[in-house]
Amino acid sequence: MNLRTNTRFAIALTALFAIACGPQYRNAFSYHFADNEDAQLAAILEQLPEASQDDAPENVLGQPIAVVTTHAEDGGERQIVALRVDSGETMWSVAADAATQPEILGDVVLISTRERVIAYDLSGGRQLWAYDLPDLAYVGATRDGDTIYWSATVGALGGARRVGHVVAMDARSGREIWRHEVQGVFGQPAAQGGLVFVPWERQNIAVLDEATGDEVARLRSTDDVIAWAFDHPTGIYYGGRGVYRLTHRSVSGTRAESTHIRPPLGELPRQPESVFPDGFVPKPGTRSARGRIRVYFNPAPAADAESIHIEGDTYYFAYYRYVFAYDLEGNLRWSRILEQDVVNAEAMPHGLLTFGEQGQMHLLDVETGNDRWTQDTGLATASVALDAAGFSPGGESGETRPLRQSLNEMVVDPDNRLVAARAYAIERLAAIEDEEITRDLLDLYQQQSMPGALTEAIRESLRTRRSGAQFLMEALARRYDYLEDTQAPPLEAIVPALLEMEHAEAVPQLIHHMMDHETPARVLPDVVRAVVRLGGEDAVPALRTFLVLYHADSEFQGPVADQAPEEEGGQPVSADPEARALAFAAEGIFEHGGVEGRELLASLSVETARTHEPIAAYIQGLYQSEREAEERRAQEEEAAAQAALAEAAAEAEAALPNRLSQEQVNQTFAANADSIRECVAGELERNPRLNQVRLVFILSSDGQASELTVAPNSDPLVECMRGQVADIEFPRFRQRRMRANFVVSIRGGTEEVEGGQPAVQPLPEDAPWWAWSQRRAALRGVAEQVPAEVEPWWAEREPPAEEPEPVFAVETHECPPGLPNCNEPDQASDTQQQQGQQASAGQGQQGAQTQQGQQGQQAQQGQQGQQGQQAQQGQQGQASQGQQGQQGQAASGQGQQGQAGGGGTPWWAAAAAEEDEEEEEEEEPAPPRRR
Repeated sequence: MNLRTNTRFAIALTALFAIACGPQYRNAFSYHFADNEDAQLAAILEQLPEASQDDAPENVLGQPIAVVTTHAEDGGERQIVALRVDSGETMWSVAADAATQPEILGDVVLISTRERVIAYDLSGGRQLWAYDLPDLAYVGATRDGDTIYWSATVGALGGARRVGHVVAMDARSGREIWRHEVQGVFGQPAAQGGLVFVPWERQNIAVLDEATGDEVARLRSTDDVIAWAFDHPTGIYYGGRGVYRLTHRSVSGTRAESTHIRPPLGELPRQPESVFPDGFVPKPGTRSARGRIRVYFNPAPAADAESIHIEGDTYYFAYYRYVFAYDLEGNLRWSRILEQDVVNAEAMPHGLLTFGEQGQMHLLDVETGNDRWTQDTGLATASVALDAAGFSPGGESGETRPLRQSLNEMVVDPDNRLVAARAYAIERLAAIEDEEITRDLLDLYQQQSMPGALTEAIRESLRTRRSGAQFLMEALARRYDYLEDTQAPPLEAIVPALLEMEHAEAVPQLIHHMMDHETPARVLPDVVRAVVRLGGEDAVPALRTFLVLYHADSEFQGPVADQAPEEEGGQPVSADPEARALAFAAEGIFEHGGVEGRELLASLSVETARTHEPIAAYIQGLYQSEREAEERRAQEEEAAAQAALAEAAAEAEAALPNRLSQEQVNQTFAANADSIRECVAGELERNPRLNQVRLVFILSSDGQASELTVAPNSDPLVECMRGQVADIEFPRFRQRRMRANFVVSIRGGTEEVEGGQPAVQPLPEDAPWWAWSQRRAALRGVAEQVPAEVEPWWAEREPPAEEPEPVFAVETHECPPGLPNCNEPDQASDTQQQQGQQASAGQGQQGAQTQQGQQGQQAQQGQQGQQGQQAQQGQQGQASQGQQGQQGQAASGQGQQGQAGGGGTPWWAAAAAEEDEEEEEEEEPAPPRRR
């Protein structure tokens, strides 16, 4: 065997050794297992049996059976006792110190002690097997077929150690089939259809295969706690304070989208953590308060597979000896006081089967709460398991007792262990809409034996009443009389109730009690406050009298409000009730007494009035509080106005365009035509041949123009335009800045004059740009034939009376390729050629002489072309020589295009140099000029 073979053999042995000695992996409870999977849940639901009626016991005997764990009395041993419910007959009993409540599982009774889980035969009580608990708390079991599944855990109620075991065992032999041990807490499992449902970590339910223990699916709640799960003939149920039924909707993992209901029972006394016993906590087999406060219900077959139905449409709440029954809307149907604390109960179609701690059983009717059947076993019961589904012994339901009567009996029950439930009965009594309830509450309040917690509950319940004011008024009219042994009315309960009812008819009686020296000091502040609130202005005279009488009384000199201790560790000083009463009277006068009332308060607040300092300071504080309130109100109004402005500005900002359109720019100039008319008119005086004025500028988002460029750029025109354009307010827009332009076109025409010259018809607005050049050439020819005594058309603009107003228009014509600045050829070239004439006069004269002949030929050919008699030579002359003539005219002494710029800068070059290089978006194309 070579070295390579030896190495491979060694590696294989090492791997086998690691597998054999390492922990065995089980395919369950992995944190990598997928949860809430549709396909997995569908397979589970397919495997579960169809829902059936829960109308028979589940035990192998098919009889209603109870298995009881007893107390140890007179030094005796504790026992487990199995008995038949219908007769109370004992089937068998064995000595056992059970730590948990028994469980009836088919033909087996299962209990646990501190060290072991023990199974007994249901028929005879023989011990079948025992299983040692590995230092864990047994929390419960279930059964499906011949297998029992149970869980034990530690850490469910806190602590560093969190361990859970779930074990599958043969029900009769106790042989272990499989087990899981994990770091985490388990709850009592449920089993049905070959599947085991194990609550895990209060958030998950792991679904295991009964035969192998492998996990086949997992449900995870994303917004609720899973505290329990149980199997039932109608399906699998789980939940916490609400009830879920396992359906295909459970895959959502949410309360809203699952099949879920929550019993609408409101706030119960010592609110149970869940509506079903917590599956993560052992159910005590000894006497315990935790087993005496419970909600009971039982599922029933539902109309469809996606809903939950409750047996008898009733929820039950047991609190020691008290039982309450509610309908599905949470309305209290009846209440009942039993002789013994309820240790356990089972909801049935006809009512609730209860088992008392002294072995007394009752079947309470679902509609009335009366006994349909009773049985007394005499067993000193610590815990009990019931398997009595379908138990129906007959019996009459009896007459319905008034709920008002049963609740009153519960309130006066002398069992002070049950004060919380008696206070709950007071709350439910006050909720009944019967005016007689107000009198009942007053009578209960005045019972001398009533505990303080209950008198407080009655007082608070009276405040919720909105009927029965006449009973409050009857009590309020009562006066203390020692000789007649008449007690003073309970003002501390009556006055707040009258205030809540806003019963103004009580004011005269309240004023009497306010002025009566027999009125207890502790209730005097409430009386005065009620006089102020219910009496308003009508009570001011009585309040003035009360304040004047007692403002300097030594009994009324204490602090108005509670005071903190002056030194660290000292005792706080409580408010004096008499002083508080004076303060309330002063406040009522300040609010309702008008000018005279405030004058009285001002006179009492000065030092010479001998008013006690706390009262005087309180009165001064009323004025200060009013000033501060006015300041706050003004500030709030200002803040609201600013907020409204800011909101309006934000809305306006949101409505602004990203940038202005050319139409908006045009409209703004049209609205401000008067401001620039003088500038244009002045330029016309200086330059009669002016055809148009072009403005290019930068607009900021606030609508202000800057960086203005003007063509022609004569100094007077530029200076005038800058001032006028800067004053124009353009619409606002969102973009930081934009480039804009505007063209002022000065249009004219020729009419028929003496000599028979025809008028020249204007070109259509959509004529191409070169047609304007052709027309200009024709116009020049016409102008030369106009008699000398007839002034040209532009001269007619000079007299102010006949001067035509400039026409503001925007060119809409796009330049052809190669001529990006075609919009300004004539005027700018005219201006630059005049500059060129001044710069080189000789060249200009030469150009004029040379051009005269060309222009004459061009004019003659142009006229022929206009009359439809152009030859090819005339067309070429107009196209080439005419364009040159258009850039230099002999009559004006202008040079040709090539000679015109001797030292000058073309207008388009100047405009281009002044454009903003930082502009973010390109300038929109300038509209074409209309000549």
